[in-house]
Amino acid sequence: MSELFDQFVVEAQELLETAGGALLALERDPADRASVDELFRAFHTLKGASGLFDMAPFTRLVHAGEDTLSLLRDGRRGMTPELADRLFRALDQCARWVAALEDTGALPADAAQAADTLVRGLSGVSAEGAAGGGEAAGETDAFPWVAALAGEDRDGVGMAGGVLTAIDYRPDPECFFTGDDPLALFRRVPDLRWLRIEPAEPLPPLAQMDPYRCMLRFRALSGAGVEAVTPAFRSVPDQVRIGSVTLMPAAASAMAQPPAKPIAMAPPGSLAAAMLEEQARILDLPGSAAERGSRSAAVARAVAAILTALGRPADRAVVAAACADAGTLRRFLADDPPENGPPEKPAVAEARPASPRRALRVEPERMDGLMALVGELSVVKGQLGPLVRRVGDGELTRDMKAFSARLDSLVGDLRHAALRLRLLPLARVFDPLPRLVRDTARRLDKTVELVLDGAETEADKDILDVLGEPLLHLVRNAIDHGIEAPERRAASGKPPGGTLRVHAFQDKGGVVVVVSDDGAGIDPAAMRKAAVAKGLLTPDAAAALGDDDAVRLVFAPGFSTAGSVSDLSGRGVGMDAVRAAVERAGGRVEIASTPGSGTRVRLSLPLTLSITRVVVVEAAGSFYGIPVAVVGGVQRVPRAEIRGVKRAESIVLRDRVVPLVRLRRLLGQPPDDGGGHGRGGWGEADCVVLAELSDGPVAVAVDDVGERADVVLRPMTGVLRGLRGYAGTAVLGDGRLILVLDLRELL
Repeated sequence: MSELFDQFVVEAQELLETAGGALLALERDPADRASVDELFRAFHTLKGASGLFDMAPFTRLVHAGEDTLSLLRDGRRGMTPELADRLFRALDQCARWVAALEDTGALPADAAQAADTLVRGLSGVSAEGAAGGGEAAGETDAFPWVAALAGEDRDGVGMAGGVLTAIDYRPDPECFFTGDDPLALFRRVPDLRWLRIEPAEPLPPLAQMDPYRCMLRFRALSGAGVEAVTPAFRSVPDQVRIGSVTLMPAAASAMAQPPAKPIAMAPPGSLAAAMLEEQARILDLPGSAAERGSRSAAVARAVAAILTALGRPADRAVVAAACADAGTLRRFLADDPPENGPPEKPAVAEARPASPRRALRVEPERMDGLMALVGELSVVKGQLGPLVRRVGDGELTRDMKAFSARLDSLVGDLRHAALRLRLLPLARVFDPLPRLVRDTARRLDKTVELVLDGAETEADKDILDVLGEPLLHLVRNAIDHGIEAPERRAASGKPPGGTLRVHAFQDKGGVVVVVSDDGAGIDPAAMRKAAVAKGLLTPDAAAALGDDDAVRLVFAPGFSTAGSVSDLSGRGVGMDAVRAAVERAGGRVEIASTPGSGTRVRLSLPLTLSITRVVVVEAAGSFYGIPVAVVGGVQRVPRAEIRGVKRAESIVLRDRVVPLVRLRRLLGQPPDDGGGHGRGGWGEADCVVLAELSDGPVAVAVDDVGERADVVLRPMTGVLRGLRGYAGTAVLGDGRLILVLDLRELL
């Protein structure tokens, strides 16, 4: 594949994400003009970019979406849920096509058929929106300058009342350097009837003008059809708009528009009067707020110069205020200048162009390689400390210690900077949620408000990859199982619409995401009953289960309280998959629920998977690492306080009865001799590491506890790949190799 094609795939994915967000915002607020414009720009850019490649179905579909959005922009169609559904289906199809292009380099075989179906749906919407628009309706409104043509222009074009092809071409300012010649393009337009060339923006002073930049806009009418005109602009599809228009006769146009007052400040029929009327016509042209502001300033300068030439100079502030719109300017020119200051001008916020944000795309493999090198450097740096201690005392030792401290600081800064390169905002996994909530709620006939908070929180890209699927499961389950139907909520005294909150923040060097709802909550009694019915617990074990433990049964494999299986839920794999995915990444899941009030699920994940912080422990003379993420504390427990029942042991920690397991036994190593052991010489007490797991806390007895260390975790490979209970290997700063334990699998 070419570099241009790869760039198209990346940019198409970004444009589709932008379009989806804009469509959601537009559905919530149909009067949001900014969202309409953003959505239109996304479709328009996709149409132009796809035209560079042989993917006609893709181009045809986004072109149909652009036409529909043109009706929305012009006010000839209102946003409805049905229209939103059709546009969403078009975006979804484009996303599937982009994925196919990324995988195979070509559209699927059924692309043309799929495009035809979706285009017919969008065309139906367009036809409904344009119905009743009169003879001059249709795409004429998408080219307002056609309706504003003067009578002599209409007569010169001919075909009054007939169908013409309108061309609105804004060349790229750097077009001369890319081999484009705007005038040469129009020489290839068949049956060219009318052409106007005008500045696309206010022209700078002559001394500041760059003759190699194109600052013009070309507007034209052709008697040929759209299909015949389009090939002339095949090389610049993103810079031109082409469509069919119906040109009303000059007399009909005059009847359709209120007559403008004559320009009284200039003799009728004079060149000055024509120039002033042209300035008023310029103010009638459509455009963004920034374009209208620039245009108004340019017109004010021109009007002031014309009036000065006529011997009727006016205060520049008065002229600038009169150029707010075409009507105000015509009234100003039809009468004498007001003596009491400028007419009232609506307040318009100054539009300042946003500074462009530069972005550099880097392949993930390169980032992974950089992080691996930084990890190796951290390990090598750690080996310097023992070497310095072996040197002894003296001036050389002091210099080496200073050098070691400086190196330690620099390596820490480098590791932090490298980690920052991999950090991405959680908005990447938050962005699909509004669409998911919207579609799921509509299918279930529920009203759900989604509140997102903390999308700017950053985490490693690998963590975001882990978090995406669990978050979708939680949100889908909250809507399906948690939030009640509107009638049930009303009967319970709740508002008909439910609220789903997703809150993210950084805590203790990790990332926390909390998903909560104000739905029915989880009934512990129903959970016990379902567990017995599915054979997961005996009746006695279920009766002895506390409410919190009963709620945590939702994470049991195959557990579900849904009465039937649907494509949303009922198979009992959702919540189990959530816990499995989070725990594989070194995180944990907590759940709390109050019947009748709602449910709260908390996901805690490390900030990065590239560097893992572990606690070094000793058992039978060997050293192991336990991830800090699961360590709730380390404590010395007298052996007299350890209670044994058959082969099981337990202790009381923090007013809780916690099961105790011995690491030697878990690893199949010989038991200790009962005396002091390990480097710590604990004697009549055991060193206990409290592990906070999703199923509850577990105390792990070890021989000794060493330092905490940041290590690069390397997964097991070769014949050890399938070995359970180990997360991988790591090298400590002093060169020792340790095995990092996966306590969830061991226990």
